[in-house]
Amino acid sequence: MIWIEKSLDVLAFIYALLFFPAPVFWLLIHSGIRFWRRVGNRALLWIAAPLWAANAAALEALHSRLFAERIPRNAFTAAAGAALVIAGLAIGHHVHRVFGLKRLGGLPEVSPGRYRRDVVERGVYAYVRHPRYLEYMLSFAGWSLLTGARGILVLAIASVLMYSFVAPLEERELRNERGEAYSAYARAVPRFIPRLRRPARRPDGEGPEDGPGGAEDAPRQTTPGGFHA
Repeated sequence: MIWIEKSLDVLAFIYALLFFPAPVFWLLIHSGIRFWRRVGNRALLWIAAPLWAANAAALEALHSRLFAERIPRNAFTAAAGAALVIAGLAIGHHVHRVFGLKRLGGLPEVSPGRYRRDVVERGVYAYVRHPRYLEYMLSFAGWSLLTGARGILVLAIASVLMYSFVAPLEERELRNERGEAYSAYARAVPRFIPRLRRPARRPDGEGPEDGPGGAEDAPRQTTPGGFHA
């Protein structure tokens, strides 16, 4: 089954090329949001182009070391890894369906005047505040289990740590912009790890499908908005 292992390595490497720079990108955006808003939409290209190019060069240079050492694998790790990757894909599909590519790309961050950021709690946002970040973390963890590559495991751990820094920065912006609506949502919905019980309905009778919420600046049905996390 050498071809399966090589295929998994290729897919894991491609995933790292595409998504490992994401938390660094959002960390740069959120930590300097006032400056980037003065720059406007160009900020996204200014940050993304050199960041993804540097990531590709670094990972290519380290390719052999990423896959040089392996953790023990068995049927359980294979099943767990596949389940994590599938869960990440399912979450990502939902987030893309809600927001679309422009909103996921960060336009509401740098151009809030054109892309209003409202908060909602429908769908997956009723269970976690940052499903987009959760998608990346689950997928990286899944690929590390499927490949057994210690280098991919290191990237997975680094991603979790970076998103743990990015999420509070994003939430600070949302509290400043959306006030108590977001604060109430944040008190009710966990950041990354969903509760086992179903989300409680709010006292005003609004449920997860029609009330304000969402750490991912999600659009209401009648207003433009959106974001990425």
